[in-house]
Amino acid sequence: MNWKFAGYIVVALIVIHLPFVGIFFKIANTLVHESAHALTSLAMKGQVGQIQLYANTEGVTYTASPSKLASVVTSLAGYVGSSLFALLLAVLCARRKHAVILWLFLVLAVVNAVLWVRNPFGIGWLLVFTALLAFALWRKGGWASALAIGLFVFVLAESVSSSFAILWLSLYAPSGAGDAANLGRDTVLPTAFWGFFFLIQACAFGFVSARTVLRRGRGTGGGGAFPRHLSS
Repeated sequence: MNWKFAGYIVVALIVIHLPFVGIFFKIANTLVHESAHALTSLAMKGQVGQIQLYANTEGVTYTASPSKLASVVTSLAGYVGSSLFALLLAVLCARRKHAVILWLFLVLAVVNAVLWVRNPFGIGWLLVFTALLAFALWRKGGWASALAIGLFVFVLAESVSSSFAILWLSLYAPSGAGDAANLGRDTVLPTAFWGFFFLIQACAFGFVSARTVLRRGRGTGGGGAFPRHLSS
């Protein structure tokens, strides 16, 4: 067991529930989720109107799809994309590529600010988030490592917890179940099925992501994905 990893999970879960700070970092997963919708829509030859990020950690991506298949794939991309991104971050953490993680988020934030996000809160959040990433990259060392590992844990935790929320909505308020509701409308399968699908895939990828970091931690002389010294 990598106790540093367990410690970061505990700290991240605490931070997520803190007023203001927790909400701020939760939106990083919303950014990933909505960006996955947008990029998939473009890959399916659709169009992206805009993205809106909200202070309650919700987000909306307005797209136009050329076919029902494209609409289905685009709807699937949000939750699956977040889970896959968490796995990518796990691999990068395991290899101590903390700067790469920050650069990924920085590019994602800049692209969203320039091309897609148009609501005032979303723009303001992106500016602050971009400044935080730039500061950590400038300071390097423990600052970059701490933020990169924190973002990995936040995305991992939120990708799983949000899947529980969408499952609950798909069962008890299906019309408000977002992506699951869209898939229920565009396919022959009910909204509840897609709620369960999102939960299962999130838990599966979450398990693989955690194991990736833990396993690499055992094979690197105890250091693993975590720096030996973190400055505060």
